[in-house]
Amino acid sequence: MTLFVLIFLSVIAMNFSFSTRWGSASTRNFKDETKAYYAALSAYQETLGYLLSDKDNSVDFIDEDGILHLDREATKSFESRILTEEAEIERKITDEGAKTNINTADITRLKRLLDYIGVPEDRQQELIDSILDWKDPDKDHHLSGAEDEYYETLDPPYKAKNRNFDTVEELLLVKGFSEYLSDPDPTARLYNLVTTFGDGIININTVSKEEMEMLGATQEDIESVFKQRTKEIGGVTMMPMSLAFMGGLLRTTSSTFRIEIKAFMKGSNQTVKITSVVKKVPAANGFDFQTVYWKENIESRRS
Repeated sequence: MTLFVLIFLSVIAMNFSFSTRWGSASTRNFKDETKAYYAALSAYQETLGYLLSDKDNSVDFIDEDGILHLDREATKSFESRILTEEAEIERKITDEGAKTNINTADITRLKRLLDYIGVPEDRQQELIDSILDWKDPDKDHHLSGAEDEYYETLDPPYKAKNRNFDTVEELLLVKGFSEYLSDPDPTARLYNLVTTFGDGIININTVSKEEMEMLGATQEDIESVFKQRTKEIGGVTMMPMSLAFMGGLLRTTSSTFRIEIKAFMKGSNQTVKITSVVKKVPAANGFDFQTVYWKENIESRRS
């Protein structure tokens, strides 16, 4: 009986000790997560302030280091990494409008996109028709597309949206696209080339080399543009005639931006991530920004 009681008490003590340690760890994690969240939120507000400080309405460009410049002669540069006594913060601004907008792209543009990411010729029309059916307001499907009668046979069933895409991830719901979004390589290529935000007109000073290749620009034109996207030159100011009407390359400034913030407390393995898309809108003092997309999530940080 004595041994049994000792064993019983030992088990209770071990459980109590484990519960105490678990509770302490949970409290510490919650504290770190909360502090990291507000550090990320503070960095976000500072980043938004940087965008609002734009005084040059003629050129926005990304330099050779991938840093977005709003003013050609700005005295203060954007810091992508911030270190404090307790936290580390990473932040990034990209031009969300420097991609193909699948809501405004015509059939020719969609075909160029699918061809560039390696979709076989005999599958392209099905995907194009399915995109058109997903976002058009009617219930009539194109020749190779799909409407409610197709999606309602799936498990689980759902209906065609019949409105514009809100996010690129919606392509996973469209007939035929899961095949090209399940493999990591095509996914990365497709996500880097498309968006659902902006008006479809691309800033030549922020567009990627891949996007220019997809639009049909020559290597000579691409090299000419990127040679001017430096801190010393300050980006392209006059649109090259050979690119003036190529797939919407018609501007030298940007109006829709993606802001990505990552923050974590030193010694913690939890990272708070804030992702936002904002667009420039007219205001009494010149312009302001409207938030069109917002996402918060917690990620495990790899050491």
